[in-house]
Amino acid sequence: MEHAHCHCHHHKHGGHHHHHHHGIDPALAQRFIWAITVNILFVAGEFYLGWHYNSAGLLADAGHNLGDVGGLVISLAAFLLLKKSPNQRFTYAFKRATILAAFVNALVLAAAIVMIVWECISRFRTGEAVSGCAVMATAAAGIVVNGFTVLLLSKGKNEDLNVKSAYLHMLADTLVSLGVVVSGGLIALTGWNIIDPITGLIIAGLIAMGSRELFCESANLLLDGVPRNINTALLLDELHNHQNIADIFHTHIRALSTTENSFTAQIMLHDPQKQEATRLELKKILKAHNITHSTLEFVQTKPERISDFGCF
Repeated sequence: MEHAHCHCHHHKHGGHHHHHHHGIDPALAQRFIWAITVNILFVAGEFYLGWHYNSAGLLADAGHNLGDVGGLVISLAAFLLLKKSPNQRFTYAFKRATILAAFVNALVLAAAIVMIVWECISRFRTGEAVSGCAVMATAAAGIVVNGFTVLLLSKGKNEDLNVKSAYLHMLADTLVSLGVVVSGGLIALTGWNIIDPITGLIIAGLIAMGSRELFCESANLLLDGVPRNINTALLLDELHNHQNIADIFHTHIRALSTTENSFTAQIMLHDPQKQEATRLELKKILKAHNITHSTLEFVQTKPERISDFGCF
Protein backbone atom coordinates (compact mmCIF):
# COMPACT_ATOMS: atom_id res chain seq x y z
CA MET A 1 0.00 0.00 0.00
CA GLU A 2 1.50 3.31 -1.03
CA HIS A 3 0.87 6.28 1.19
CA ALA A 4 1.54 9.91 0.49
CA HIS A 5 2.76 10.86 3.94
CA CYS A 6 2.43 14.40 5.14
CA HIS A 7 6.06 14.32 6.41
CA CYS A 8 5.09 16.54 9.29
CA HIS A 9 5.49 14.08 12.18
CA HIS A 10 7.95 16.40 13.87
CA HIS A 11 5.15 18.84 14.68
CA LYS A 12 2.17 16.49 14.99
CA HIS A 13 1.70 17.44 18.62
CA GLY A 14 1.91 21.14 17.95
CA GLY A 15 4.36 21.60 20.82
CA HIS A 16 1.72 20.92 23.48
CA HIS A 17 3.62 17.95 24.88
CA HIS A 18 6.17 20.39 26.25
CA HIS A 19 3.79 21.91 28.76
CA HIS A 20 0.79 19.66 29.41
CA HIS A 21 0.61 18.11 32.88
CA HIS A 22 4.26 17.18 33.38
CA GLY A 23 3.63 16.81 37.08
CA ILE A 24 1.27 17.56 39.86
CA ASP A 25 0.68 21.17 40.84
CA PRO A 26 2.92 21.82 43.92
CA ALA A 27 0.02 23.31 45.87
CA LEU A 28 -2.13 20.24 45.13
CA ALA A 29 0.74 17.94 46.14
CA GLN A 30 1.00 19.78 49.45
CA ARG A 31 -2.75 19.39 50.02
CA PHE A 32 -2.45 15.67 49.31
CA ILE A 33 0.36 15.36 51.87
CA TRP A 34 -1.70 17.21 54.48
CA ALA A 35 -4.70 15.00 53.77
CA ILE A 36 -2.60 11.81 54.01
CA THR A 37 -0.99 12.85 57.31
CA VAL A 38 -4.24 13.86 59.02
CA ASN A 39 -6.06 10.73 57.85
CA ILE A 40 -3.29 8.32 58.89
CA LEU A 41 -3.41 9.72 62.43
CA PHE A 42 -7.18 9.45 62.51
CA VAL A 43 -7.28 5.90 61.09
CA ALA A 44 -4.80 4.71 63.72
CA GLY A 45 -6.97 6.15 66.49
CA GLU A 46 -10.18 4.82 64.95
CA PHE A 47 -8.81 1.28 64.58
CA TYR A 48 -7.70 1.28 68.22
CA LEU A 49 -11.04 2.57 69.53
CA GLY A 50 -13.02 0.23 67.28
CA TRP A 51 -11.07 -2.72 68.64
CA HIS A 52 -11.20 -1.46 72.24
CA TYR A 53 -14.97 -0.84 72.21
CA ASN A 54 -15.90 -3.81 69.99
CA SER A 55 -17.48 -1.62 67.31
CA ALA A 56 -17.89 -3.08 63.83
CA GLY A 57 -19.12 0.33 62.70
CA LEU A 58 -15.89 2.01 63.77
CA LEU A 59 -13.71 -0.79 62.38
CA ALA A 60 -15.63 -0.60 59.10
CA ASP A 61 -15.18 3.15 58.92
CA ALA A 62 -11.48 2.80 59.81
CA GLY A 63 -11.05 0.19 57.08
CA HIS A 64 -12.64 2.48 54.53
CA ASN A 65 -10.55 5.42 55.69
CA LEU A 66 -7.41 3.28 55.44
CA GLY A 67 -8.38 2.45 51.87
CA ASP A 68 -8.72 6.15 51.15
CA VAL A 69 -5.31 6.86 52.69
CA GLY A 70 -3.82 4.20 50.44
CA GLY A 71 -5.64 5.75 47.53
CA LEU A 72 -4.28 9.19 48.35
CA VAL A 73 -0.73 7.80 48.57
CA ILE A 74 -1.06 5.92 45.27
CA SER A 75 -2.56 8.95 43.52
CA LEU A 76 0.19 11.22 44.79
CA ALA A 77 2.88 8.75 43.68
CA ALA A 78 1.31 8.53 40.23
CA PHE A 79 1.16 12.31 39.92
CA LEU A 80 4.82 12.58 40.92
CA LEU A 81 5.70 10.04 38.20
CA LEU A 82 4.31 12.52 35.66
CA LYS A 83 7.44 14.61 36.26
CA LYS A 84 9.53 11.87 34.67
CA SER A 85 10.58 12.67 31.10
CA PRO A 86 10.11 10.25 28.19
CA ASN A 87 13.04 7.99 27.37
CA GLN A 88 13.89 5.28 24.85
CA ARG A 89 12.13 2.63 26.94
CA PHE A 90 9.11 4.68 28.05
CA THR A 91 8.41 6.95 25.10
CA TYR A 92 5.14 8.15 26.69
CA ALA A 93 6.97 8.63 30.01
CA PHE A 94 4.75 7.51 32.91
CA LYS A 95 1.51 9.27 32.00
CA ARG A 96 -0.60 6.11 32.36
CA ALA A 97 0.53 5.71 35.97
CA THR A 98 -2.42 7.92 36.93
CA ILE A 99 -4.82 5.49 35.20
CA LEU A 100 -3.20 2.53 36.96
CA ALA A 101 -3.44 4.40 40.28
CA ALA A 102 -7.16 4.98 39.80
CA PHE A 103 -7.67 1.27 39.07
CA VAL A 104 -5.62 0.19 42.08
CA ASN A 105 -7.68 2.57 44.22
CA ALA A 106 -10.83 0.82 43.04
CA LEU A 107 -9.35 -2.58 43.96
CA VAL A 108 -8.35 -1.28 47.41
CA LEU A 109 -11.93 -0.14 47.96
CA ALA A 110 -13.22 -3.56 46.87
CA ALA A 111 -10.93 -5.20 49.45
CA ALA A 112 -12.23 -2.80 52.10
CA ILE A 113 -15.82 -3.80 51.26
CA VAL A 114 -15.00 -7.50 51.69
CA MET A 115 -13.30 -6.82 55.03
CA ILE A 116 -16.25 -4.77 56.30
CA VAL A 117 -18.87 -7.37 55.32
CA TRP A 118 -16.80 -10.16 56.89
CA GLU A 119 -16.49 -8.22 60.15
CA CYS A 120 -20.22 -7.42 60.21
CA ILE A 121 -21.18 -11.08 59.67
CA SER A 122 -18.88 -11.98 62.55
CA ARG A 123 -20.62 -9.38 64.75
CA PHE A 124 -24.05 -10.75 63.85
CA ARG A 125 -22.90 -14.18 65.08
CA THR A 126 -21.22 -13.06 68.31
CA GLY A 127 -23.52 -10.15 69.23
CA GLU A 128 -20.78 -8.38 71.20
CA ALA A 129 -21.68 -5.33 73.26
CA VAL A 130 -20.86 -1.91 71.84
CA SER A 131 -20.27 1.41 73.57
CA GLY A 132 -22.63 3.77 71.74
CA CYS A 133 -21.10 6.91 73.21
CA ALA A 134 -17.55 5.90 72.18
CA VAL A 135 -18.77 5.17 68.65
CA MET A 136 -20.49 8.56 68.47
CA ALA A 137 -17.44 10.47 69.74
CA THR A 138 -15.00 8.79 67.35
CA ALA A 139 -17.29 9.14 64.33
CA ALA A 140 -17.87 12.79 65.19
CA ALA A 141 -14.11 13.30 65.02
CA GLY A 142 -14.27 11.53 61.64
CA ILE A 143 -16.73 14.13 60.37
CA VAL A 144 -14.21 16.86 61.18
CA VAL A 145 -11.20 15.01 59.69
CA ASN A 146 -13.01 13.89 56.55
CA GLY A 147 -14.64 17.29 56.09
CA PHE A 148 -11.21 18.94 56.31
CA THR A 149 -9.88 16.54 53.65
CA VAL A 150 -12.86 17.26 51.38
CA LEU A 151 -11.99 20.96 51.53
CA LEU A 152 -8.33 20.21 50.73
CA LEU A 153 -9.22 18.19 47.63
CA SER A 154 -12.15 20.27 46.37
CA LYS A 155 -9.94 22.33 44.08
CA GLY A 156 -8.97 20.45 40.93
CA LYS A 157 -11.50 17.65 41.40
CA ASN A 158 -13.16 18.35 38.06
CA GLU A 159 -9.93 18.15 36.04
CA ASP A 160 -8.61 14.75 37.08
CA LEU A 161 -10.11 11.32 37.77
CA ASN A 162 -7.70 10.66 40.64
CA VAL A 163 -8.41 13.91 42.46
CA LYS A 164 -12.12 13.49 41.86
CA SER A 165 -12.13 9.91 43.19
CA ALA A 166 -10.27 10.96 46.34
CA TYR A 167 -12.63 13.90 46.81
CA LEU A 168 -15.77 11.78 46.38
CA HIS A 169 -14.48 9.11 48.77
CA MET A 170 -13.74 11.63 51.47
CA LEU A 171 -17.13 13.27 50.94
CA ALA A 172 -18.75 9.84 51.28
CA ASP A 173 -16.67 9.23 54.43
CA THR A 174 -18.04 12.42 55.93
CA LEU A 175 -21.61 11.27 55.31
CA VAL A 176 -20.83 7.75 56.54
CA SER A 177 -19.35 9.15 59.76
CA LEU A 178 -22.56 11.08 60.21
CA GLY A 179 -24.44 7.78 59.86
CA VAL A 180 -22.21 6.16 62.47
CA VAL A 181 -22.96 9.02 64.88
CA VAL A 182 -26.67 8.35 64.42
CA SER A 183 -26.24 4.58 64.96
CA GLY A 184 -24.14 5.23 68.07
CA GLY A 185 -26.91 7.43 69.43
CA LEU A 186 -29.52 4.74 68.76
CA ILE A 187 -27.37 2.12 70.51
CA ALA A 188 -26.95 4.40 73.52
CA LEU A 189 -30.72 4.99 73.66
CA THR A 190 -31.99 1.47 72.93
CA GLY A 191 -29.12 -0.88 73.83
CA TRP A 192 -29.68 -2.72 70.53
CA ASN A 193 -26.14 -3.77 69.59
CA ILE A 194 -27.37 -5.26 66.31
CA ILE A 195 -27.61 -1.70 65.00
CA ASP A 196 -23.78 -1.63 64.83
CA PRO A 197 -23.23 -4.44 62.26
CA ILE A 198 -26.27 -3.23 60.32
CA THR A 199 -24.58 0.18 60.07
CA GLY A 200 -21.40 -1.54 58.90
CA LEU A 201 -23.29 -3.28 56.08
CA ILE A 202 -24.94 -0.01 55.05
CA ILE A 203 -21.48 1.59 54.92
CA ALA A 204 -20.23 -1.28 52.74
CA GLY A 205 -23.17 -0.74 50.41
CA LEU A 206 -22.49 2.99 50.15
CA ILE A 207 -18.82 2.33 49.36
CA ALA A 208 -19.78 -0.22 46.69
CA MET A 209 -22.17 2.20 45.00
CA GLY A 210 -19.70 5.08 45.19
CA SER A 211 -16.71 3.12 43.86
CA ARG A 212 -18.51 1.33 41.00
CA GLU A 213 -18.05 4.22 38.57
CA LEU A 214 -14.39 4.63 39.54
CA PHE A 215 -13.74 0.93 38.90
CA CYS A 216 -15.57 0.93 35.54
CA GLU A 217 -13.94 4.11 34.23
CA SER A 218 -10.39 3.23 35.37
CA ALA A 219 -10.74 -0.28 33.90
CA ASN A 220 -12.07 1.25 30.69
CA LEU A 221 -9.05 3.57 30.40
CA LEU A 222 -6.64 0.78 31.35
CA LEU A 223 -8.00 -1.29 28.44
CA ASP A 224 -7.62 1.68 26.07
CA GLY A 225 -11.34 2.35 25.97
CA VAL A 226 -12.53 5.76 24.80
CA PRO A 227 -12.68 8.15 27.80
CA ARG A 228 -16.18 9.06 28.95
CA ASN A 229 -15.66 12.75 28.24
CA ILE A 230 -15.38 12.02 24.51
CA ASN A 231 -18.41 11.39 22.29
CA THR A 232 -16.91 9.29 19.49
CA ALA A 233 -19.89 9.49 17.12
CA LEU A 234 -20.16 13.27 17.47
CA LEU A 235 -16.41 13.73 16.96
CA LEU A 236 -16.32 11.59 13.81
CA ASP A 237 -19.36 13.41 12.43
CA GLU A 238 -17.62 16.76 12.87
CA LEU A 239 -14.45 15.50 11.22
CA HIS A 240 -16.34 13.97 8.28
CA ASN A 241 -18.28 17.20 7.81
CA HIS A 242 -15.08 19.20 7.34
CA GLN A 243 -15.15 20.57 3.80
CA ASN A 244 -11.68 19.29 2.87
CA ILE A 245 -11.98 15.76 4.27
CA ALA A 246 -12.82 13.06 1.72
CA ASP A 247 -12.58 10.13 4.13
CA ILE A 248 -11.08 8.99 7.45
CA PHE A 249 -9.58 5.58 8.15
CA HIS A 250 -8.16 3.62 11.09
CA THR A 251 -9.15 6.01 13.87
CA HIS A 252 -7.98 5.29 17.41
CA ILE A 253 -8.88 7.20 20.57
CA ARG A 254 -7.28 6.43 23.92
CA ALA A 255 -6.32 8.05 27.21
CA LEU A 256 -2.65 8.86 27.78
CA SER A 257 -3.37 9.70 31.42
CA THR A 258 -6.38 10.66 33.53
CA THR A 259 -6.19 14.17 32.05
CA GLU A 260 -4.80 13.70 28.51
CA ASN A 261 -6.33 11.92 25.51
CA SER A 262 -4.86 11.01 22.13
CA PHE A 263 -6.24 10.49 18.62
CA THR A 264 -4.67 8.84 15.55
CA ALA A 265 -6.12 8.49 12.07
CA GLN A 266 -5.37 8.27 8.37
CA ILE A 267 -7.09 11.03 6.41
CA MET A 268 -7.78 11.50 2.71
CA LEU A 269 -8.24 15.10 1.55
CA HIS A 270 -10.18 16.61 -1.33
CA ASP A 271 -7.41 19.18 -1.83
CA PRO A 272 -3.96 18.00 -0.66
CA GLN A 273 -2.62 21.52 -1.24
CA LYS A 274 -4.56 22.66 1.85
CA GLN A 275 -3.09 19.94 4.03
CA GLU A 276 -1.40 22.18 6.63
CA ALA A 277 -4.40 24.49 7.06
CA THR A 278 -6.68 21.45 7.37
CA ARG A 279 -4.39 19.86 9.96
CA LEU A 280 -4.59 22.97 12.17
CA GLU A 281 -8.38 23.11 11.81
CA LEU A 282 -8.70 19.43 12.73
CA LYS A 283 -6.58 19.96 15.81
CA LYS A 284 -8.98 22.71 16.94
CA ILE A 285 -11.90 20.30 16.54
CA LEU A 286 -10.04 17.61 18.48
CA LYS A 287 -9.15 20.03 21.27
CA ALA A 288 -12.84 20.96 21.60
CA HIS A 289 -13.46 17.25 22.21
CA ASN A 290 -10.89 17.01 25.04
CA ILE A 291 -8.11 15.61 22.81
CA THR A 292 -4.74 17.37 23.10
CA HIS A 293 -2.46 14.79 21.44
CA SER A 294 -3.05 13.77 17.84
CA THR A 295 -1.19 11.98 15.06
CA LEU A 296 -2.71 12.60 11.65
CA GLU A 297 -1.41 10.75 8.60
CA PHE A 298 -2.58 12.25 5.31
CA VAL A 299 -2.90 9.75 2.44
CA GLN A 300 -3.76 10.13 -1.24
CA THR A 301 -4.90 6.56 -1.84
CA LYS A 302 -7.43 4.58 0.14
CA PRO A 303 -5.62 2.26 2.59
CA GLU A 304 -6.16 -1.48 2.40
CA ARG A 305 -9.29 -2.31 4.36
CA ILE A 306 -8.55 -4.17 7.54
CA SER A 307 -10.78 -5.21 10.42
CA ASP A 308 -10.41 -1.95 12.28
CA PHE A 309 -12.69 0.67 13.76
CA GLY A 310 -13.19 3.83 11.76
CA CYS A 311 -12.54 2.35 8.31
CA PHE A 312 -15.49 3.71 6.39
